[in-house]
Amino acid sequence: MENTQVVKEDVNTELQGTLIDKYEDDYHKALKSIETDVKDLIVNGSEMKGLMAFNDNILKIVEVHDALMNFYNIIFNNQEVLKKFNSQRLRQLGYEPFALYKQLKEMHISGASDDILERMTMTNLKKAGFDKSHWYIKARILSEIEYLIETLRILIEPEFIPLVESVTNSEEQNASDRYVPSNVKIAVWRRDNGKCVGCGSQEKLEYDHIIPVSKGGSNTERNIQLLCEKCNRQKSARIE
Repeated sequence: MENTQVVKEDVNTELQGTLIDKYEDDYHKALKSIETDVKDLIVNGSEMKGLMAFNDNILKIVEVHDALMNFYNIIFNNQEVLKKFNSQRLRQLGYEPFALYKQLKEMHISGASDDILERMTMTNLKKAGFDKSHWYIKARILSEIEYLIETLRILIEPEFIPLVESVTNSEEQNASDRYVPSNVKIAVWRRDNGKCVGCGSQEKLEYDHIIPVSKGGSNTERNIQLLCEKCNRQKSARIE
């Protein structure tokens, strides 16, 4: 009975929405927290707590930016595939995805310093209607995030969830026993920043049950983690 209650709590406390919706929510919450929570802590004399909260929020914004950029980079580098097969989502977007700072860096533009690439990126973003400023965070980072959110919301299908949960020989359970709700998968992906919690790899990732289902593990966020194929197989060998 206790496990059932935990499942309900974990699922119900998760925000409903797409992967991009949830990254957007993280982004706006972090920005708001800087202007409210951080300010209140410092004004009331808790400077160290305020600075730690500020740092946490900055890291969250950077995580959101990096995660969105990883998805965008795949789309940008392979947009010819979308054109070849007449992507409806690309047509709905109404414009071709353009190079942001990361893509410009990868192009190795001759003679272009980081400052020049920053200016080129901001020029393109401003032309597209994205010009977000902040008293601390780079305008380019925030403008890119807002461009990425709007663009990826159209180009990524709402039901998209990164990866599928792994299946090991030690977990011969019915599919219904191992079903991980989509909102839990999205929450785990965001929490683990799309990286293996064991070695930090972003290659061949799998959703892994920390405590195997066969040993009573649940399908809740607290019992699911991202592992690369190698780390997951090593873990399975230890369990077996």
